[in-house]
Amino acid sequence: MKMTRILIPVMTPLALAISSVASAGPAGYAPPPPPTQEFKVRIGGAYISPNSDNVTFADRFLFGPDDFDDDWGAFRSNVDPSDEWGWFINVEWRATDHMSVSLSYTDGDRHTGGDRRGWFYRFNPDFGDRRRGDFARWKPQITAAYLNYYPLDPSCMIQPYMGVGINYTDFTDERLRDWGWYDDDDAFQRWDGRVNLGDNWGYTWQIGVDFNFGHDSSWLINLAAIYYDVDTDIEVNSFWYDVDDNNDLYRHRFGGDYLFDPWSFNLGVGYKFDFHW
Repeated sequence: MKMTRILIPVMTPLALAISSVASAGPAGYAPPPPPTQEFKVRIGGAYISPNSDNVTFADRFLFGPDDFDDDWGAFRSNVDPSDEWGWFINVEWRATDHMSVSLSYTDGDRHTGGDRRGWFYRFNPDFGDRRRGDFARWKPQITAAYLNYYPLDPSCMIQPYMGVGINYTDFTDERLRDWGWYDDDDAFQRWDGRVNLGDNWGYTWQIGVDFNFGHDSSWLINLAAIYYDVDTDIEVNSFWYDVDDNNDLYRHRFGGDYLFDPWSFNLGVGYKFDFHW
């Protein structure tokens, strides 16, 4: 009994020490913690600033009177869309301490842009001093996938990152704005038409930072600057018709390449969660 009372206090810490050394392996190092996979969901506002570009439009005459000069050739016009706010959402999987993949969607508001002075003067000099301003509007919808790099340890409260990837951009709600009326010898005529922007695949890159609310908090604030390479074709189907007779007089189609290339500045809130595998 006396020996038992002596050996138990001595052998218990010795057994624990031996057990820990055995679990550490031959080298005597403790095994690393199981890897953590972190997921993030972010949502917020996106301030989208498109590129201003001088576009060369080529004319493709469709129909008109026999004595009408159907060769309007090519002319240049500035396409300068307004900056607008939209919204974004993205999901991210941080598979390792420093690498992640993410998928994002950005829905822009209606951009209006384009200098109508070049269009009107080309169509008819009498329009030169009349209605001027934006000639079209459209909404961009951008989907992008990224491979991201995090330089800091996951335990840091501030997490900067950078990423590269690809984007697919589509345009909706394209409208040709009111081009005005024209009075030709007491015959009221209207110049109108439709505009179409093609979809596009391109590259994209981003830099951003997550501000975590605390080590034990799942919530964060996100700031990011994103560049999208978007080289799209812009086509305008224009027609001039007589209002009284509701009859088309001339019809033309103009097309050119437009570098939309927007910057998006995102401000959002995020939620993260993780699990061990």
